[in-house]
Amino acid sequence: MPVSENKKIQVFKKFLYWFFLKDLLCLLKSPKEFIRYKKYRIKYLFTPPRTEEEKAYAALGENGISPYPYRWRREYDIRTYPVAIGTNGLPYVVHQGKRLYFKRNMRDYTQWTYKHLLIEQDKRSAHCYINTYDELKGKILLDIGAAEGIFTLNAIEQISHAYLFECDEEWIEALEATFAPWKEKITIVRKYVSDTDEGDYITLDRYFQETASGKRFFLKMDIEGYERKALKGAQQLLKQADVSGAVCLYHRKDDKEVIQKICAENGFETSIRPNFLYIENEMRPGVLNFYREKK
Repeated sequence: MPVSENKKIQVFKKFLYWFFLKDLLCLLKSPKEFIRYKKYRIKYLFTPPRTEEEKAYAALGENGISPYPYRWRREYDIRTYPVAIGTNGLPYVVHQGKRLYFKRNMRDYTQWTYKHLLIEQDKRSAHCYINTYDELKGKILLDIGAAEGIFTLNAIEQISHAYLFECDEEWIEALEATFAPWKEKITIVRKYVSDTDEGDYITLDRYFQETASGKRFFLKMDIEGYERKALKGAQQLLKQADVSGAVCLYHRKDDKEVIQKICAENGFETSIRPNFLYIENEMRPGVLNFYREKK
């Protein structure tokens, strides 16, 4: 079969899924979720959305339940990303010309995970950390909650060094494989970042207590609701060093208010990425950027 014909068939299958099967699968999997998103669909057919949040709910009603409610996410559904297995036994994809490794037990869903990461960091996504990686040029990146390390890999040519905070040994194995070509620029820290220094937990103030002076840092925090604790454990670093960053806001319902307050108390200006994420049956902001205005 010609390649063009095969591609047409794949696109047609995706069409069938999005316009027919996705509703059936959603209904079978979670009737309440199905009713919820159909409710938004009907509501905003008759009442045009006015606010950005209402527009997000209207998009959810049109596109189905997902953390990313907007139509643009469908662009990724017709794309495929080849997965290979390295000589080390780890699955990987070629990301922007570089190998990005995953846990060895993720072979069957590496492509799905990678696609999710691309959606997450699409510039239209509320989960996107920065506008351009040029913002990180010459800075020390603190990747707190590194997981597979795609954010650091995107920035590897711009940054001077990266500290990857990760405790999952399976992720650490993948990180060591991904960053082998740049091992002189990478330090993997097997600690959880928090507001205490004991056991597997460490504060950023403790870790950088003697090395922060005169350095330029970028903090990326995505640690499942512990972002506020990590910031509280970085008070000296935030006050004394040249720091900017991106912090996830959606893990806890009051993250926006709490984290904005912490940043304001440390003299930072803040902005929130546009659009929303659909989390725990409500729209939430995705990422807060903090920085100091240049005088």
